[in-house]
Amino acid sequence: MLSDLSSVVPQRTLTAEEIRSVAGELLDVAVPDEQKSTFLRAWALRGETASELAACAEAFLPRALNPGVCGSWNGKPLLDCCGTGGGGLNLLNISTGLMFILTAMGIPVVKHGNRGVTKKSGSADVLEAMGIKIDLEPKQVPRCLEEVGCAFLFAPFYHTTFATVGPVRRALAAQGQRTVFNLLGPLLNPARPDSRLVGVFKQEHVTLYQSALEQMGCARFTVACGQDAESQQMIGEVSAQGTTTLGSTVRLDDGSPLTYLNQIPQPPISEKLDSLLVRNADESAARLETILSGEEQVLERETLLINAAVASWTHGTASSLEEGLAQGTEALDSGRALAVLKRWQKFSEQV
Repeated sequence: MLSDLSSVVPQRTLTAEEIRSVAGELLDVAVPDEQKSTFLRAWALRGETASELAACAEAFLPRALNPGVCGSWNGKPLLDCCGTGGGGLNLLNISTGLMFILTAMGIPVVKHGNRGVTKKSGSADVLEAMGIKIDLEPKQVPRCLEEVGCAFLFAPFYHTTFATVGPVRRALAAQGQRTVFNLLGPLLNPARPDSRLVGVFKQEHVTLYQSALEQMGCARFTVACGQDAESQQMIGEVSAQGTTTLGSTVRLDDGSPLTYLNQIPQPPISEKLDSLLVRNADESAARLETILSGEEQVLERETLLINAAVASWTHGTASSLEEGLAQGTEALDSGRALAVLKRWQKFSEQV
């Protein structure tokens, strides 16, 4: 199938049935790496569509370990806050730091993530540097949610079947060639959270992921592409000092979707984007702990809070961005976000 589709994929979109076959062959050790490489390269050069990404995620998700939670937790939508990566900036781990604030706001967070690939500090790296156990077994995830209020799903631990295609991905990456796997991360959370905030570095990816998540039936989500006003750099998060393009869908009480594409401008702060950059996971962890401890760091703090506002509105906890910003500020200034970190560190020592 892969060899046949390698000549077809440049010309047309693959069907859901073809995607299911492709997924099986990509993870099959009996299929030669050369066939996988040729197909993945041809697909990436043409550009994967939203329907293909959604079908691919739906084909891979049943192969993941079951974390013991799905969709919601104790009557509230589970939320994932993650990004695609690929921006080339060694940014402070905003979406990971966001977990502590959102949990303190009463939002159950199950974040799906990995070690850094395109940046020096991935979500798993910074959590580990903060003294948090990243490789929770499925039976430990509900307990972590119960005792801490959030949990982390380490992608390689839950998607063990991806190891078979790892050598092909690494070989293509060494040649500067990305694959569909570089795009799938935000769609592969095995807890299938009903609420998501996805950060992307490319404007065209806002509508790409918006459409993919709609096709996957995600109840509430926002895709965000932020731009720093002074440098014009895309940051893959909601920007605290620039314009952010948001693509959102939230389902109303009657189940009907409310979908929109919007831009939110933020006034410039007198700090440069460089203040969001870190050298490694240890520095990122230390700076996040400083913010959670209440020590003022203007751009870092404001970036976390504006992302918390968008996430809480998406989740339905806040009725507006203004309300979400107020709730996030209170969760941070009250010390409750720091208390989440302390609970998680204690939990990690016990499991």
